Amino acid sequence: MAQHRIIGTRRETCDTPRVHAHVVIVGTEKSSGYSKLWTITQVYNAMDQGDTFYTCGEKSQKIVAVHKYSCPLCAEKTLRSAPEAGTDDNLDNLPTCQ
Repeated sequence: MAQHRIIGTRRETCDTPRVHAHVVIVGTEKSSGYSKLWTITQVYNAMDQGDTFYTCGEKSQKIVAVHKYSCPLCAEKTLRSAPEAGTDDNLDNLPTCQ
C-alpha cells in the first residue's frame, strides 16, 4: 500500500446536463516534479488495492485525503478532495499537469 501526493490535475468539460468539469488525470509528486500521470481508472484501481491519494497545501501544509466521487449531474467517475479541504489543498485549485 502506497501513498501518493497529487500535485496537479487535468480537467475535462462535460456539457450534460449543464456545463461542468471533472478531474480526468492526476499527477503525483517526486522530488523534482511529476513522477506519474494517472487516469481516473488507474487511481480507482490503486485505491482498490489499498493505496491512498492526498493533496498538501503549499502554504497551509494541510494534508487532505482524495476520494472516489461519482458526479451527481452525469454519474461520471472522478475524484474530489475531502470536505475539509481549503483553498491551496483542494483538487480544484491545483495547477494543470503537463
